[in-house]
Amino acid sequence: MMRSVHAGRQLKTAIALVITIPFIVPFLMLIATAFRTPQDYINNPGGLPRSFTLSNLTSAWTGANLGLAVLSTLITCVVACAVCGLVAVAGAYWFRIHQSRAAGWLRWILVACYAIPTVAWLIPVFVAVAQVGLSNSRVITGAVDGVSSLPFAFYLVHTYFRQALTTDLLEAATLDGATVLSTFRRVAVPIAMPVLASVTALVFVWTFGDLLIAATLLQDPSVNTLTLATAFLATKENLNLQEQAAAAMVALLPTLFVFLIAQKALARGFGAASGR
Repeated sequence: MMRSVHAGRQLKTAIALVITIPFIVPFLMLIATAFRTPQDYINNPGGLPRSFTLSNLTSAWTGANLGLAVLSTLITCVVACAVCGLVAVAGAYWFRIHQSRAAGWLRWILVACYAIPTVAWLIPVFVAVAQVGLSNSRVITGAVDGVSSLPFAFYLVHTYFRQALTTDLLEAATLDGATVLSTFRRVAVPIAMPVLASVTALVFVWTFGDLLIAATLLQDPSVNTLTLATAFLATKENLNLQEQAAAAMVALLPTLFVFLIAQKALARGFGAASGR
């Protein structure tokens, strides 16, 4: 019995290692490209690096103004997480306490909006934002990023509330004299913290890597996000592969850090939402 359990664990570990190979190999190649000289890369593009240099990182940092790009990206990410998290929790709570058929249809319509391509609504949003002179606002860009992730966040939080925010709990709060708003503030929000942490981590990573919304709403190079700054390193005359790799590595580090510190929160949030 113990041998079969041990063999099963070894098989799962082997399968997990095989699955990670397509993700680890490109990441290692990215790091190798970022720290090797252009001549070394030309001589042996797919081989192991034979030289080491930090000039690609420093050139990318100064040439693409990555310091300011990191600040712009963090601003948009914080705004996106705040907008998406607050609206998702409030909306999920409203649908939790309203169980009518009309509310059910409206809930599924909101969730189905996630299937609408971004380009279908982004251009009208850009026109409306440009008309009021806010096309280069990092706050507006963050808000649009947050709204684009809202259907998924709303579905996840509402599923979580159906498991955690039970009818008995809502009735008990009502019997204690709590209003709808006080129940939301004192009961629903504290209960939603695990799933809210999961939503925050995912929205942060999605917004950090966004290119389409940022490229559409941010026309001024001084407010470029990291993805835009990295893309502008390439020109018609020179692709700047080493500098692009260095900039991409800088862009990857914050998302990896967020996932590392949010692993337990993601497990709790998704586990509770699935009823486990």
